[in-house]
Amino acid sequence: MRAAWMCTAGLVLSCATAPVPSEAPRPSLQGVVDGLVQEAARLAPGSDVAIAVQEVGTGEYAGAADAVPHVSASSAKVFWVAAALRDVALPQVAPRAEKVFRTSDNEASGEIIDLVGGPDAINVYLRELGLGNTALTKWNYGKPRWATNSPRALGNDNYFCAADAVSFLRRLDRGELLDAERTARLRAWMSLTPREGCGGWLGTRLPAAARASLQHKGGWLPPGCCSDDARYNVLNEVGLVTLPEGRRYAVALLAAHGPDWPKQAFFIERASCVLYRHFSRDAALDCGDALAAAGGPAPLRLAPGEAPPNYDCD
Repeated sequence: MRAAWMCTAGLVLSCATAPVPSEAPRPSLQGVVDGLVQEAARLAPGSDVAIAVQEVGTGEYAGAADAVPHVSASSAKVFWVAAALRDVALPQVAPRAEKVFRTSDNEASGEIIDLVGGPDAINVYLRELGLGNTALTKWNYGKPRWATNSPRALGNDNYFCAADAVSFLRRLDRGELLDAERTARLRAWMSLTPREGCGGWLGTRLPAAARASLQHKGGWLPPGCCSDDARYNVLNEVGLVTLPEGRRYAVALLAAHGPDWPKQAFFIERASCVLYRHFSRDAALDCGDALAAAGGPAPLRLAPGEAPPNYDCD
């Protein structure tokens, strides 16, 4: 019996001292963002990328090139509608805001600006929020509107940065910008946007529940839309993403100047998914991993003088 006890004790001692396999350490949120920036150089070469992401509850934040001004395109419309909600009666804002988010209507967006008091009033609102790298410079849909108080960081273009967008979205979600009723209305309007595909890149690769609850505003100036593809080719996504247990994070994914629009779009879709996979800890979620390993979509090659496809979301 004593020998058996000693053998058992020996086995226990052996088990106690044997190394226990452990999982690979989980990367930090900043590590995930840094990895996405490295991927961008491979998946969307030539694109200038900026990322900001922040968990609403804890405030955990990560960013890359997040203070660099980017042409804001239609993503800035969420700021303008918030300004109108703060200062204008809800019945005046609602019919215009629904058009802004459902179809990104540019003339309705101009009417929203007018309700606030014009571009200068929008910029005063942005300064009051501390959004120092965001401004409305001009909006000519319906009629010309020029700001006299825009710093014009990007010449005549409207602009924002990823950090400003995420700061705004987090405060919106926490009810720090508007009263409860108006916060709920703005979030509801942000759910009228496309869920996937053109104008809905943020949701394309997310799980169905996250895609359905997504609150966001895309902005895009695709090849052939504007005076200079090297200056534009803008594809932005800013929004609030809800996780399975109800937590949310604010995210801004900005890309511009890329010579290959499908590659730029794939990167934004994949980046959104990779960030969701990190927050949700859903290691099985496929974020287009095989396509990413292969270098993303095949490059678009046009014959000399051939017009690019129509990538607008009309």
